[in-house]
Amino acid sequence: MTPGNHVPGPARVRFAPSPTGALHVGSARTALYNYLFARHTGGVFILRVEDTDVARSSREFEQSIMDDLLWLGLGWDEGPERGGGAGPYRQSERSAAGVYRDAAKRLLQENKAYHCFCPQERLEELKQDCLDRGEMPRYDRRCALLSEDEIGSRMAAGEPAAIRFKVPAGRKITVADIIHGPTGFESDMLGDFIILRSGGGASYNFAVVVDDIGMEITHVIRGEDHLTNTARQILVFEALGNEPPAFAHHSLIMGPDGGKLSKRHGATSVGEFRSMGYLPGAIVNYLALLSWSPEGGEEKLPLEEMERQFELMRVARSPAIFDIAKLNWLNGLHIRDMSRKDFHEAIQSFLGDAAARKSAGQLAVAEAAIQTALVTLEDAGSLVESFFHAEPLDPAGEAAEIRNSEAGRVLELALEQIDAIKPAAGLDPAAVDRELDEAKNLLGALKSACREENIPPKRLFRTLRIALTGKTSGPELVYLLPGLGRETVRERLEAARRFAAA
Repeated sequence: MTPGNHVPGPARVRFAPSPTGALHVGSARTALYNYLFARHTGGVFILRVEDTDVARSSREFEQSIMDDLLWLGLGWDEGPERGGGAGPYRQSERSAAGVYRDAAKRLLQENKAYHCFCPQERLEELKQDCLDRGEMPRYDRRCALLSEDEIGSRMAAGEPAAIRFKVPAGRKITVADIIHGPTGFESDMLGDFIILRSGGGASYNFAVVVDDIGMEITHVIRGEDHLTNTARQILVFEALGNEPPAFAHHSLIMGPDGGKLSKRHGATSVGEFRSMGYLPGAIVNYLALLSWSPEGGEEKLPLEEMERQFELMRVARSPAIFDIAKLNWLNGLHIRDMSRKDFHEAIQSFLGDAAARKSAGQLAVAEAAIQTALVTLEDAGSLVESFFHAEPLDPAGEAAEIRNSEAGRVLELALEQIDAIKPAAGLDPAAVDRELDEAKNLLGALKSACREENIPPKRLFRTLRIALTGKTSGPELVYLLPGLGRETVRERLEAARRFAAA
């Protein structure tokens, strides 16, 4: 049986994380592709929690994953906390309801599965023997030959037994993957795999199929590390009498060294990038572009536009290399597109002591100044602090260049017009814009006055910047004047004039 590439009508897709840790950016990309495909087709995006690993799963990790998905803007239509007609949406709850046990019993009754009493020690020995012969490890079907009477007596005696799927012999299984194209597997290489463990827990390859059938999943979109599982899953779909969904296995995210992205490459979880000041819109924009490209080749895209354009056929097979420089670039673009209000709210947790003893108006001007320079919100505190901080004027440093007659005259002209600087107002963007316009007018007037005295604009601006900051580079003067305020500007200009005359 070969699943088709497309299912007519709205898609039903699922993102199925295991709550054993924080949401990795690779998993976030899988969630994103499922979300985009659902929205593009007018379908349903389902969140299913695969929490059957009792030892490692936790509700804390589950909540963390859900919080990160919502922060990224990837809300689900059905799933935990949302409900839906195909629940429950946690595998632990589905297991407790007997969903997997009932499906396994059905396969037993139809002679498509059998009980296996082999202890773990024997299975380990069998695996090693296969490896020693250079063969793929697979079960030797010893328990498939047991009579019903023997099985009954051993079960009655309480002997632990798993349930194995009976893989059809001599089959070629073709996965018609939307991204990878047709990929073939020989059933004889798979071996009879466990579908229900002796303790009653369902195996991954069995549980996901039962769940995908129960939730009427039309497309399975996941990482290519699952491609080899798909052959087994297609056999289970077939045994349970269901057409497999369409499959699309995207590439994994690799580090710059070509290895799978991991902690050695730096931050890897969505939560880490969030705490470092990356915007959710920038992260989903970047993750989408790691393997997918829009038809027009745009690079900066809002989520709504990605929903409109996303198609699985445009997802590339090639490995995706995580490039932090490109993420930084995109994050900077998204920061600059934020409204003043949104930007103000976003950076508050990053300001720390930088906001102390500053008026709301001063901070509003400083925020407007740094918004165009930020790469991540994490830098906001240091940039705001540097906005108000001035280096001591050093005769041996950059400040030495204002010790000349032209610079002295610039300082005199600036002090004559200092009263034109208005006190910084509140957070209202309109008020900030008015202050910036007034600062532009003041600088324009100073430029005209200097021109009349044959003082070049470069001398004017460098002199004012050194006087106000002690450096030849930094925030634009149009922000510095209203942000520092009239009194601070006057004090620094007068100090610079004394320095120049010394």
